[in-house]
Amino acid sequence: MKFRVLLHKRADEFLKGLRLEDKQRIIDKLKQLEDFPAVRLDIVKIAGEANTFRLRVGNYRALFKVYEQEKIIVIAKIDIRKRIYR
Repeated sequence: MKFRVLLHKRADEFLKGLRLEDKQRIIDKLKQLEDFPAVRLDIVKIAGEANTFRLRVGNYRALFKVYEQEKIIVIAKIDIRKRIYR
């Protein structure tokens, strides 16, 4: 069964400020998360955080939480690498 991918308001606001091609590239990758964990993307688990991962899309990073029971992935934050982990 596929996951539902939901955007947190903060992540949605960040996407709105991006250039169209960057925004589209990120959205395409986020859509692929529906097939988590069988996707072939640059995903790394965040140490010390339960069910939290990061997805790399060029210079951008998306932090997301996976809720296995509900089959939901919440994209908590999207930002450039320098600022994302603060």
